[in-house]
Amino acid sequence: MRKKTGLGQKKELDAQLNLTPFIDLLSTCVCFLLITAVWIEIGTVEVKQSHGTAAQEEKKETYDLDLVFKDPTQMAVNLKKNGKRVQALKVKGEDFNSMMVNLNETIISKVLTYKKKSIEIATATVTPRSTVDYGGLISTLDVLRKNKIVNIGVLTANGN
Repeated sequence: MRKKTGLGQKKELDAQLNLTPFIDLLSTCVCFLLITAVWIEIGTVEVKQSHGTAAQEEKKETYDLDLVFKDPTQMAVNLKKNGKRVQALKVKGEDFNSMMVNLNETIISKVLTYKKKSIEIATATVTPRSTVDYGGLISTLDVLRKNKIVNIGVLTANGN
């Protein structure tokens, strides 16, 4: 005769869990997170209010800067005052890195000392092409920030 299943002796529902390995793993994770928290770099974004302050009442002569990539080794640099281009420059290089060096020199010698006087760049816009990789765009932004140009925008290739 066959025994019916499920009618046998009942098992205990109390299962003993060994929590020591879990606590060891948890304490190791906490130590790791506390130690690696030192290397987290906090980024800052400089924001200035452009309307409604006393600073706006002062009329400073400010310029805008447009950088337009033609290809990875050539770019057009346009200096604008009140929306009108006052100086157009071309920056070229044998490769991308030499173009970045030339861009830095051009900004120092021809842009920030326009007409032999020191000027302030209010905003700068960078327009990359699809042939310019992300690292190239970041290198361009680094050159601008190195020259104390902090209000920077990035446009798409068609200007939108």
